[in-house]
Amino acid sequence: MASASVIRRVGAVAAVTLTVLAVGGPSAGAITPPQIDPSVTPPTGNTGPTQAMAQRGECVTSGLIAGTAPAALNPNQLSLNLSDAWQHSRGDGQLVAVIDTGVKPGPRLPNVDPGGDFVEASDGLTDCDGHGTLVAGLIAGQPGADGVSGVAPNARIIAIRQTSSRFAPRSPGEDPAVTQAILEVATLARAVVRAADLGARVITVSAVTCVPANRNIDQSELGAALRYAAVEKDAVIVAAAGDTEAGSCESNPLTDPARPADPRNWASATSVSIPSWWQPYVLSVGSLTTGGGPSRFSMAGPWVGIAAPGENITSVSNDAAGGLANGMPSDEQGLSPIGGTGYAAAYVSGVAAWVRSRFPELSAEQVVKRLTATAHTASRSPSNLVGAGSLDPVAALTWQVPAEADVDPTAVRHTAAPPLPAPEDPRPRMVAFAGVGIVAVLVLAALVAGAKRKDKTL
Repeated sequence: MASASVIRRVGAVAAVTLTVLAVGGPSAGAITPPQIDPSVTPPTGNTGPTQAMAQRGECVTSGLIAGTAPAALNPNQLSLNLSDAWQHSRGDGQLVAVIDTGVKPGPRLPNVDPGGDFVEASDGLTDCDGHGTLVAGLIAGQPGADGVSGVAPNARIIAIRQTSSRFAPRSPGEDPAVTQAILEVATLARAVVRAADLGARVITVSAVTCVPANRNIDQSELGAALRYAAVEKDAVIVAAAGDTEAGSCESNPLTDPARPADPRNWASATSVSIPSWWQPYVLSVGSLTTGGGPSRFSMAGPWVGIAAPGENITSVSNDAAGGLANGMPSDEQGLSPIGGTGYAAAYVSGVAAWVRSRFPELSAEQVVKRLTATAHTASRSPSNLVGAGSLDPVAALTWQVPAEADVDPTAVRHTAAPPLPAPEDPRPRMVAFAGVGIVAVLVLAALVAGAKRKDKTL
């Protein structure tokens, strides 16, 4: 599903083989949720690369797969019931930062503000990979006669280029993978601070880094940056869970019944997704198929909070025309269907913008609680593949959710557009009708018999 050659690291990926410090990092064989080091302050949000970078590959553009019809009804829009949700909110007044490969503005993406660049000395309004523009299009792409639209077309995008698979450090060091991972974590911390300082109410991190669970890198500044954005700046931070088919994000074991005290099975995690594992400051998003099941490439982990469609994506291209795209260049000739957890995160970010627009009094924490409490299957135990369940935009906008910090999903009350009741079982009624019929027949028979006896006596 995910296009490995084009978005290698952009959905996922820098395998690290060097053991270095990680605040709240795991001991050998087991990890726990990371902890913020109170002595570490967030980095500055100053833009620009931290190392000299060089372009190592040609830029690529997304496009339309031959023989496809982008004007056809998009199954993802239908599954999310966007048309009904738009009656309640379209993301008015919201700034959504997209931390990715940059965003190229165009006719379908006019509302894009420059946020800066950590790869080159630019303003972030360039996209050599195509990934960031696709993500932004899902969030705030403008509707067209073809029926395709972003989730929150009235929101504005802040474009921040933080990574690119087409660029690498000029001095890769002894281990390029280690160098790349350290670079991506450092620039992500600065990009998060940058987005928060620019006033983003929702921050989308659709490019993630994965490392082995017992071989993390120093993330102390990243943790401080995430807390700064989520708590002090009150921003909702949404991150992709990671793509196992894009490189080295390896899926983690699911729940272990033998560890009832560890329901999310942190102790068995073998691979860490950054920044997804930074709970509770990040809402991590897994990917769903068009049928609603977990995508085979969606990385499982105890940090996954919710899931949304992440396959068969149609969005905005980074080509010169800025038209629609449903394919990315693959290792083979031609275009491959677009998919990945980064696109699922885009859908969740768009709905988060809706919620922030409709309920401006809610804190970032309360917005996240609303999204997870109203997800399908939210009453069940969280899953390491889909978290609280699949995103339900209409429910997120219309249900009454308790304001307590710990939301009990069973206490959530639906106040609009209630679901249809389950089909009534006709068997009890049939039995009752049958019983009444039998009684009536018996009574009638008795009356006839009585009448005959009366006739004989006359």
